[in-house]
Amino acid sequence: MKTPVLLLAAPLAAILVLGLAPLVLVIVWSFCAWDSATYWIKPEFSLAAYGAILEAGRWSVFLSTLGKAFLASAICLIIAYPTAYAMYFLAGRTLSVVLAALLTIPFFTSYLIRSFSWRLLLGRTGVINTLLQQAGITDAPLDWLLFSNFAVIVGLVASYLPFATFPILLSMRRVDTIALAASRDLGAGFWTMVRTVLLPLTYSGVFAGFLFVFVMVAGSSTEVQMLGGAGASIVSVMINDVMRVANFPLAFAISTLMLVIVFGLVLIGDALFGLSSLFEERGQ
Repeated sequence: MKTPVLLLAAPLAAILVLGLAPLVLVIVWSFCAWDSATYWIKPEFSLAAYGAILEAGRWSVFLSTLGKAFLASAICLIIAYPTAYAMYFLAGRTLSVVLAALLTIPFFTSYLIRSFSWRLLLGRTGVINTLLQQAGITDAPLDWLLFSNFAVIVGLVASYLPFATFPILLSMRRVDTIALAASRDLGAGFWTMVRTVLLPLTYSGVFAGFLFVFVMVAGSSTEVQMLGGAGASIVSVMINDVMRVANFPLAFAISTLMLVIVFGLVLIGDALFGLSSLFEERGQ
């Protein structure tokens, strides 16, 4: 028994020191007061930081962030599921590698470059508006293509699609293909097989993909600032603005609230979709 304990000691210590300890400090400091005279934290219990979330439009930024995160995650799942199906069930090994590379190659460049490339595509003089006008579909550039919620969602989906695809692909690899073949032998059509057999067996991967994209979107800022315009905001941008004035308890309170939301989603996902099954041995 000593060997497994020793093997677990190092990673557990790393998780506690590098992961859990900073989160605990953030939560504790979120309940402290802020001294506006010294721009520092007062070591006294206070709920003022949480009350400040409801002021000056901060709550609307929270709701907007959650809306963007849910919408971008849902769209990613709609695209990722058939992509994962094609990679595992239809494409050969070489083509699957090529598709996986195409999904990950954009991450070899910075978020800033990727977001700016969408400005070149969606702008008034961008590629899309130019093609639409040359084809006679529009008479003038479409202003809503850029600096809008539409542009933000497009940029977010393009950035975080792989985070939805690979968990679904992993869950599909754990499906017993005999069950799929049996459903076809019993007369189920393709869509019936997908809806009644494959989809329920991959719920854990679907929710994991949703959760990954949701967390990434909630913590993103580049796509929103580059594609949403000057007035666009998201929780991560709001935290940066609060940190600039050194209101640390408020920044920590915003982070803690997002942490509670994400942790709640993890618990819901495990209860409804068996998220923990991704970590089980195949066949158990």
